[in-house]
Amino acid sequence: MNRSPVIIIGGGIGGLTLANALHHHSIPFELYEQAPELTEIGAGIGLSEAPITILEKLGLAALLREQSTNLKQVFMPDKKLKIRRQIASSSEIICIHRARLIDILKKNLPADKIHLSKKVTGIQVHKESCIIRFSDGEEISALQTVAADGIHSVIRQQLFPEISVRYIHQTIWRGISSESLPDQFENSYLEIWDEGLRFLALPFEKGQTFWLGVKPSLPGGRDNPETVIDELLDLFGNFHPALKNLINTSGPVLRNDMADLGTQKRTWYKNKVVFLGDSIHATTPNLGQGGCQAIEDAWCLALCLRKYGDDFHTACRKYTQMRSRKVMKIVADSWRFGKAAHSKNPLFHYGYRFILTHAPEYLIRRQEKFLNDLGYLDKL
Repeated sequence: MNRSPVIIIGGGIGGLTLANALHHHSIPFELYEQAPELTEIGAGIGLSEAPITILEKLGLAALLREQSTNLKQVFMPDKKLKIRRQIASSSEIICIHRARLIDILKKNLPADKIHLSKKVTGIQVHKESCIIRFSDGEEISALQTVAADGIHSVIRQQLFPEISVRYIHQTIWRGISSESLPDQFENSYLEIWDEGLRFLALPFEKGQTFWLGVKPSLPGGRDNPETVIDELLDLFGNFHPALKNLINTSGPVLRNDMADLGTQKRTWYKNKVVFLGDSIHATTPNLGQGGCQAIEDAWCLALCLRKYGDDFHTACRKYTQMRSRKVMKIVADSWRFGKAAHSKNPLFHYGYRFILTHAPEYLIRRQEKFLNDLGYLDKL
């Protein structure tokens, strides 16, 4: 039976994973990306066991492991790197450059199914189809559309204007250093809470380190590229010299206002349009799950489309039912984690940090198990 192609809007991690999953299941697709090439700019991403398992099913895990670093320990030190807690990872966790991950995800896709420099400007939705308009004047008719166009999704803003971006009033800086962490932290992830700030670091490729710095801040601020390194060195001035050295030996530093889309109950689809990843459930990066959940969305949606064929409405309804509970819990937990890390109430801040550094290990393993559980997909 001939199937109408699935139109994917967005060539990020979620959109490309969906394209791979559809290709894997012999479901026709066309992908449209607004940028002139498929890539990501200078930052890393951590992937937990669940998305790695999905990429294994897609035949991409071997290449993924070749180009990433396996994280074996989690350390929670203070600003002087005195260790408060050390936890051995019980599941696979890797760190990879986002650009490397994009290269892996696009490797096996048919080039003629990828359409670049195609920025969506609007969508007209009908009961059985939709018309998608692009900035170059082209319009296409689609019977099945997946919006994977990020937290500022043009399509979501038009179809669900009541869903707004929620800022947590924290700013995150991300950089890649040409230096390694001290030897004792080899192949380890560091999470540091001190002075109302957070500093995170994890090993990258070829002796490099991916780091993140977070402070409370209103959204909308801008950095001067010529002075941002000095300003960050001043901000983290009382931290261990090895951490300041990571900042000082970095290339371009990226700045973002941390935000999500909240946890209000919502519909993930409308007529012949369904949403995926950050476009419908963006989360703050405190749990490192944004990309992971987009990959999981993509695999689940592809399985639903395979099972229900051209019954797009049923596939979207089932996909939403299967994914929303887990994702919304992650969004809520990540928000709470970020609020606790930078709480102005010292009792709450230090109380939460005490729980992190002294909680029984079985509670941490239970959270790990929840994040990595793909058993709910077995019925598909």
